Amino acid sequence: MIWFALFASTVFALYFWRQYVQRQRELNSPLASHRSGHSHIGQVVVLEQGLQNGAGRIRLGNRDWPIRGPNLPPGAKARVTGVDGTVLLVDRVAA
Repeated sequence: MIWFALFASTVFALYFWRQYVQRQRELNSPLASHRSGHSHIGQVVVLEQGLQNGAGRIRLGNRDWPIRGPNLPPGAKARVTGVDGTVLLVDRVAA
């Protein structure tokens, strides 16, 4: 009976360990759903507030994003070119 209990607990432990490892791999993936900034790459936005000293904020969807890029006046168009953590990287769009 003790052998059966050891076997069953080992099987359960291995199963849950594998689930944990798969979940961690998914969370650390650069394409994970919680890294939603990547979905905005290539999008052209109109800046309500300009970029001053290379930093600013924009609203995309239902979230405010910090942005970084060249100094731009309010109303300028910018393209999202990348993501650095939670900061969207933008560059000016030729008019």
